[in-house]
Amino acid sequence: MTRLALLLVILPLLSLPAAAGPEKLDPLLRALVQARGVGGPVDLLSPEVLPTLVALGGDAALPPAEGGPSAPLRVLLLTKDPQGAWMVPLFRPHQVVGTLATGEVELADLGALADHPQVVYVQASRPVYPMVDRSVPEIGAPALWYSTPAATGEGVILGVVDTGIDILHRDFRVDRTGDGFEEGSRILWLWDQTGVGATGFPYWWGDDLTGAEAHYGRAFSRQELEIAIATGSPPTRDASGHGTHVAGIAAGDGSASGGGMRGAAPGADLVIVKTTFYEDTVLDGVRFVFEAAEALGKPAVVNLSLGGHSGPHDGSSLFERMLDALVDRPGRAVVVAAGNEGDRRIHIGADVRAPTTWHLEVEKSTVTVQLWHSGTASFSTEVRAPSGETVTVLPGTQRGASTSSGGVWLDNTSLPDPRNLSRYIYIALTDVTPGATWVVTLTPILGGGRVDGWVENPSSAQFREGDSRSTISEPGNAHRAITVGAYVTKTQWTSVVGNQAEEGEIGALASFSSRGPTRDGRVKPDLAAPGAWIASARSWNVTTAPRLTLPGGEYTMLLGTSMAAPHATGAVALLFSRQPNLTWSEVKDALLSGARVDSQVGATPNYIWGAGKLDVSRAAALIGSPGPVERPTLTLLANPVSREATFRYHCPSGTRWASLHVYDLAGKLVSTQLLPLPSGDARWTVTTSDGRAVASGLYLAVLVTDRAQSEIVRVVVQR
Repeated sequence: MTRLALLLVILPLLSLPAAAGPEKLDPLLRALVQARGVGGPVDLLSPEVLPTLVALGGDAALPPAEGGPSAPLRVLLLTKDPQGAWMVPLFRPHQVVGTLATGEVELADLGALADHPQVVYVQASRPVYPMVDRSVPEIGAPALWYSTPAATGEGVILGVVDTGIDILHRDFRVDRTGDGFEEGSRILWLWDQTGVGATGFPYWWGDDLTGAEAHYGRAFSRQELEIAIATGSPPTRDASGHGTHVAGIAAGDGSASGGGMRGAAPGADLVIVKTTFYEDTVLDGVRFVFEAAEALGKPAVVNLSLGGHSGPHDGSSLFERMLDALVDRPGRAVVVAAGNEGDRRIHIGADVRAPTTWHLEVEKSTVTVQLWHSGTASFSTEVRAPSGETVTVLPGTQRGASTSSGGVWLDNTSLPDPRNLSRYIYIALTDVTPGATWVVTLTPILGGGRVDGWVENPSSAQFREGDSRSTISEPGNAHRAITVGAYVTKTQWTSVVGNQAEEGEIGALASFSSRGPTRDGRVKPDLAAPGAWIASARSWNVTTAPRLTLPGGEYTMLLGTSMAAPHATGAVALLFSRQPNLTWSEVKDALLSGARVDSQVGATPNYIWGAGKLDVSRAAALIGSPGPVERPTLTLLANPVSREATFRYHCPSGTRWASLHVYDLAGKLVSTQLLPLPSGDARWTVTTSDGRAVASGLYLAVLVTDRAQSEIVRVVVQR
C-alpha cells in the first residue's frame, strides 16, 4: 500500500467543511493540510514525489522517511498586490512577475500561508511531460533563407526548455577557424536545473552583465561548453533525446548531414534549459531565456514541447497566467505543443441538469480527475468503486475513504475559484487495479449547468463516454501562447535496418493531435505544423530503435505535437530575424493570417487545425517583404501526360533557390523538388513525394523561388 493510500485510510469517511484559508489552496495542498490536522503521516510524504505520483498517475514508491524535516514544496502564488509575494514571510520567491510568483514553502507552513491577507491563491507546481528533411520545406522556411535580405534566424535567441541537448552534436556547433573541425558552440547558455550540488550558483549573461541568481541547478556558459567539446566530455547530457530532437527541428544547421537536415532557423543562437518538468521550473526556464536575450539586446522565442492536464483549460491557471505575463514586451514569444491526446477519451463535457453518470476506465494504479463547472452551480458527487462501495461528498466538503478496491479522496469546493470564478471537484484514486471501472455521478443541488472534466494524466484512465474535445494541454490554453497541432508529412523512410512505413495520409491531421476549444470557448490550437514523422538530431546518450534511426546514426525519427511546435518556433525566429521588435500579437497574427488552407483543413478557424497549416513565407510577406522582382517562368512541354510531365523553367538573375511544387485541385501539396539554377528542364513522374502514383485528373504546378513564384500551370494526367 502506498503512503498516499495509507493517508486515505487514516481519513475514513472524514467530512470537513472548507475554511477561508484552505479555500485559497488547490485540492492537493488542501489534502496535505487536512491530513496533517488529523495526525496523518504527512511527514512521510515527500512534497517532491507526491505531486508526481498524484498528477501523473505514476506507480513510483515514495521514499522512506528519514526522520528529518520534509523538503520544501514548490508552488505558484497569486497575490493581492503587484510584487506582493515579497511581503509574505513564509514564502521564498524564485521569480515574481506582477501578482504572480514561483517559489517554495515548507509543508508545515501551508495553512499559515493560506491565511496571509496578501495571498489570493496557492497552486501546487504540477508535473508536465514532454509531448527534418521534408517538413522544413513544407512550412516555407527555405524561401526566407534565400530571400533578399536573407533570414535564417541570425540575431535571434531561440530557447528550448526540455530534456536538455547533446552539445556534441554537430548541428549545434560551428567551425570558426575554417579548419573543418566545429570547435565552437551555437549554445550561448545551458541551464541544467536537474544538476546536483550547485544550489545558489550564480549565472552570468556575459563578461560585463550579471543576471539574477539561480536558485538551483547549474548554468554553463558557451565558453564552458566549448571546453567540453574540445575534451569530448559534456558536463550535462540529454538522456531522453527529446530536447535534442526538438532543438534540431527548430534550429539545427544540418552540419552532420551536409546541410540536408537543417532546422527551420539554422542561424539562430540557442539558450537551452534542461528542466525538471514542474510548472514552476518551466516558468523559471522561460524567464532565463528572456533575460539572456534582454542582456544581449536580442529578440527571443521559447519552445515548450511539454504540457499537462491538471488545470482549468481556460488560460486562468497560474502556470498559464504567468507564461502570459512573461511575454510582456516586443521581441518575445512562446510556442507550445498542443498535446498528444487527440485519440484519447480523457475529457467529458455535458450540461448536467439531472443526475449524470460517467464510467472511468482505469489503466494505472493512481488516477486523478478534475471536474470544472460554473461558480453558480453546485453538485453532490458520488464515486462508486468496482466493489460497489460508494463515497459521496456535498459541496464545500472533503472526504477520504478506503474501499476494498482502493483509496478515494474527494474535494468538492464551495467558493468560486479566485482564478476564474468557477468551481471544481477533485477526485483522486490510489492503489486501484488497472482494467477496473469506477463510476462517477454528479447530482445538481439548487441548479446545475455545464461540466467539463479531464483525467490529469492521459495515460492513467479514460472515460467510456468521453471524447477528445478540449484536450489542449496546459500551458497551451494561455492567451499569448502560439499553440501548435500536428499533421502528417512523412509515412516512409529508410533506416539503418531498411525501408520503413507507417500508416497515415500525407497532409492529414495526425490522429494524436489534441483538439480545442478551450473551456472558455477560444479557438485552439492556433495552427498546425508537421509532426509525423519527423527526422531530426539524435542524442548520442540515447539508444534509439533501429527502425527509427537513420543511416549514419546522427538523426532519428519521432512524432508528436512536440515535433510540430519547434517548426513554429523556428518560424517565429525567422520573423524576428527580419523585424526584431514584433510583439507576440503581431507574430501570432502574421502566422495565422499566412496559414495555408486546403481540403484537409476545411473552413477556418476550427478546433482541430486552428487557422490551418504553418507557412512562414506567407506570414513574412504580411509583415513586410522586399520590393517587386522579376518572376520566374514555367512551361509544360506536353499536355496531357501519362507517365511523366516535363517542364521548362527559367529563373531571373540573382535567384538563389528554386523549387517545383505540384498540388491537386483541393490545394494539397502532392510533390516538391529543388531545381538547378538558373534554368533547365524539370520532370515530374506523376507520383507523390513518397512514390505513390497519382490518380488521373487535373493538377496545378508552380515554380517557387526565394524572390517570387511563376504563374500556375495546369497539368492533365491521363492514365
